[in-house]
Amino acid sequence: MSFPNGLYTLRASPAAGYGGLYATGNGDNETVTVAPNTPPVVDRQIWNIKAVLGKPGAYTITLYTTGSTFGGHWFPKDARLIPEVPIITSEKSYEWYIAYKETPDVPDTITIQAGTLVGERLYARANDKNEVVVISVRAGPDAEVPYWQFEPFIKHGDL
Repeated sequence: MSFPNGLYTLRASPAAGYGGLYATGNGDNETVTVAPNTPPVVDRQIWNIKAVLGKPGAYTITLYTTGSTFGGHWFPKDARLIPEVPIITSEKSYEWYIAYKETPDVPDTITIQAGTLVGERLYARANDKNEVVVISVRAGPDAEVPYWQFEPFIKHGDL
């Protein structure tokens, strides 16, 4: 089943209970970080996820903004797809592969995959510096893949 286009918040794993850290935009060409879902960053934690036409499973992730301001797409810094490279918001778009993930006790979870290397897959996750980075996970059925808990964002006019 494909992931539906829409506006979402993305809570970094592990995501159990209340609170947690959410993907947060910090300006054009700046690193995407994770932060609590509290003011003043709440407006920078809404992401417009859209399917790439003709590419099943591929999506762009763009910071949602109101008016004419462009928020920026998730993009590997310096276009380098290597482990530990930060994800920035950029005018350039990048295709991320999103898939649902069955996670015990945590509803509504997805993986965000950047690409593959020989015997490895590259995923977006938060590191211990609260940055969203690319990490490498060995391919295989027992691999511990990072996940994001998504929650649809409802604009006030949509109620």
